[in-house]
Amino acid sequence: MVDLTEKRKGIPSVYKATYENGWELKNLGYDYGNNLLKKTLSNYLFRNQRLATFLEKHLQPIMVFWLNRVKFIRIYFNFGVPKDYDKIN
Repeated sequence: MVDLTEKRKGIPSVYKATYENGWELKNLGYDYGNNLLKKTLSNYLFRNQRLATFLEKHLQPIMVFWLNRVKFIRIYFNFGVPKDYDKIN
């Protein structure tokens, strides 16, 4: 069963469901979740196993979270996009 209630918005509107019905979105952006720090930092840092574990397990989720927050802020201040738009590139 699909959970109709969202965490902070309540029940989604029928208008939004009918408006978005049939959308086939392309180019949804790059998924930073798996290898953000691996692609941006030097390989020398990943030679040390302890440091590599810290970077991948602890620091990477924080950095991905902040990148996604910047994307939400960018949409929030864009007057041409609805405020509840969640298909972030």
